[in-house]
Amino acid sequence: MQFLKRVVVFLLFINGFLIYMHYRQSADVSANETNSMIYSQEIEVTNRPDALYIRHHFSGLSKGRHEISWPESSIERACYLASVTSCDRLDKNGAVFIEGVNGQQSISYEIPKSGPMKLSALFKESFVTIRDSSVTSTQLHLSDETAIGGVWVTGLKQIGFKKLELTDYTLFRGSGKVTDLYWQQNSLPILVSGERLSVYGTNNDVDKFVEVENALKDIDADHSIVVIDSSVPAVHSSRFIVSDNTNVGKMTDIFLTNRIVSRFSIPSDERMIIEVMASIVGHKPVGVKKSRQAYNMLIASITKEELEQFREFLINMEGKWIDATVLDGLIDKVTGFNTSFFTKNVQEDPAIYPFLFEDSREVKVDGKDNPNLKVILKDGKTLYPARMILSQIGFSVTSNNESMYIENSNRKYRFPEKEHFYVYNEQKYDIVTIPFEVLGGDYYFEENSFKRLFLLGIEKTADTIDIVPISTLIEEAGH
Repeated sequence: MQFLKRVVVFLLFINGFLIYMHYRQSADVSANETNSMIYSQEIEVTNRPDALYIRHHFSGLSKGRHEISWPESSIERACYLASVTSCDRLDKNGAVFIEGVNGQQSISYEIPKSGPMKLSALFKESFVTIRDSSVTSTQLHLSDETAIGGVWVTGLKQIGFKKLELTDYTLFRGSGKVTDLYWQQNSLPILVSGERLSVYGTNNDVDKFVEVENALKDIDADHSIVVIDSSVPAVHSSRFIVSDNTNVGKMTDIFLTNRIVSRFSIPSDERMIIEVMASIVGHKPVGVKKSRQAYNMLIASITKEELEQFREFLINMEGKWIDATVLDGLIDKVTGFNTSFFTKNVQEDPAIYPFLFEDSREVKVDGKDNPNLKVILKDGKTLYPARMILSQIGFSVTSNNESMYIENSNRKYRFPEKEHFYVYNEQKYDIVTIPFEVLGGDYYFEENSFKRLFLLGIEKTADTIDIVPISTLIEEAGH
């Protein structure tokens, strides 16, 4: 009887384990499907006097539920019966594609016009998207029944054009999604037709766009368009630019930063991080002055091998959350040293904070923890921030354009910033080297000078750096 009970318990355990594993596998499959929601699309656009008439075909939809995001300006939203099953997953409200096995679905809608198209026209965010999904490729057919002429731009590469009896037909194809559609009456020739960049205009100086093409390849950006035309209003879209400004650097910056934003999850208020990442991945300085300074300072501070490893780490983090703290952590990963370079520079202060390595050990001042206090390692020296440390042991630290003043009730110091002497309690002392450096607007003392001048004991272990006034040590010894 006892044996039979053990067998029953064992079988119950096995059965429970199998049910658990089945649940885990089902959950993993569901999670993977949710995290890999990608599709391709084919869009048919017909231009008529009153509106753009659009048929939108989706392919490769996964079996799960997909929420549809319609353009705000769209009307006449409906199913499009491209086949018997092309709308079998569209719910009655047209809000979602419900769960199902058919990966091909089709819809139709219209984008009304506010008036006749004359000099130029921009149809902003005029195409349906699937929320929390990404587009692998887009093919767009544009049939212009008005025969208005001019040039149409989507950001995709133009594959072909044919003038038919009743319509002008243009075919675009490429990777990624399309959000905007642009038209202008002035039909310009194609100066550059690259793998990642096409340029319309009359400027014959095309060599300067080679750097743009190469940078877009480095960052694996989707194809983009530049239209150089001073006769129409400027337009900046995620995949095309219309401007009379032929500043290639600024054009590249827009495309590169747009690509970084689309590939990574970055806080919107950390614009410098976006631009520095674009610089690293694209192998060229990008963005405003501070971002370019930060990139140049970074590449001057680490080896080429470390920079390439840093770049590879970034590329492999596509789709993940990245902020200043994450980038500082990657520097630690590739160099073995801590830094607050990105964290400090992401602040709104226009001044650049220098690239500095930090001692990773916890710092205590007179027995108190200081998580924000960083000891700097620079040029073989160990440097201590004067204000943060000395203010905790009874000193005041002030400065002007010429000198730094450090005082308590018994001791008064004056340190000129550029001269080889200091004044202690009204007595002048000559020195061979200046004992401090100004880094990021703060004063840092070299370790030996710091201990000697301010009578400090500095004890180090594998995990901590303890900074204690000599008076405290004497008092402890007396007890």
